[in-house]
Amino acid sequence: MKKLLFVLALTFIGQQAFSQMYLVTIASYSIGGCSYSNPEERTLTTVTPTGTETHTCIPAWISEGALISLNQELNSIISQGYKLIETNNGYSDQNGTIAGSELNNGTIYYFAIP
Repeated sequence: MKKLLFVLALTFIGQQAFSQMYLVTIASYSIGGCSYSNPEERTLTTVTPTGTETHTCIPAWISEGALISLNQELNSIISQGYKLIETNNGYSDQNGTIAGSELNNGTIYYFAIP
């Protein structure tokens, strides 16, 4: 009985050590197949826990629906049970946007199963 309890305890600890993560980043329009001729787009790159990378073209400007597109992508990850654990804005003096009107290139969102 003690051996079984010990094995189950190690299994539980092992599962917690290898947490699954999603990464979402905002990049310039020239990455991931978004229109090279349209600098008004940003590429939202999502990396799943299995290593699959997907690119979604979203508007660069908040007034054109950039936050709506970003919100939909982040909500789809959260609805799978992931929790936002870290955000890196790319620049220490900017809070995810440039002058409050444009998405900031280099912003990274880290999601993990709690």
